Amino acid sequence: MKQRWEVWIQKRSALEKDFKNYLNRETIRERATEIEVEGHLHKAKRNLRFSRGVLDDLKDFYEWSIVGYYYAVYQAALALCALKGYKTKSHMATISILIKFFYPQHISEEDLKTVAKTSMAKEDIQEFVELKNYREDATYSISIEYEQGLAENLGEKAIEFVNKVEKIIRKR
Repeated sequence: MKQRWEVWIQKRSALEKDFKNYLNRETIRERATEIEVEGHLHKAKRNLRFSRGVLDDLKDFYEWSIVGYYYAVYQAALALCALKGYKTKSHMATISILIKFFYPQHISEEDLKTVAKTSMAKEDIQEFVELKNYREDATYSISIEYEQGLAENLGEKAIEFVNKVEKIIRKR
């Protein structure tokens, strides 16, 4: 079964319907400010530094590094939401904004070239969701042991995502 965000990518009408519902239920709210854009980006970078510090200094606490990397990505995503004037109260609402405003599904190749500097590929959205799943496992599971290599790999993805978000924000 497809996850909801996968349906949104394929069916714009489903995304629009869910987006309206999020607005009506105030899971997505309008009027985010420039201060929030910068604040979320700053917090994303702090989470990256924290997670790297856990890996470097605390050695065996890989699950906390993964949790920190996830929140770095999430804060970066919230910065993108704020960039479009929105605040969210749920992870799925955040993902809906990323797809709605940063995933260019129905545009021509020429249009894609024009907006490529401010768009995100499907793979970036998938990585965001996968990292969320790792964060949940790291937080709640007692059966999964995380190795340093996994934490390092997730860290690289988180760094790439935060850097991409910062480029989008700075190029507007």
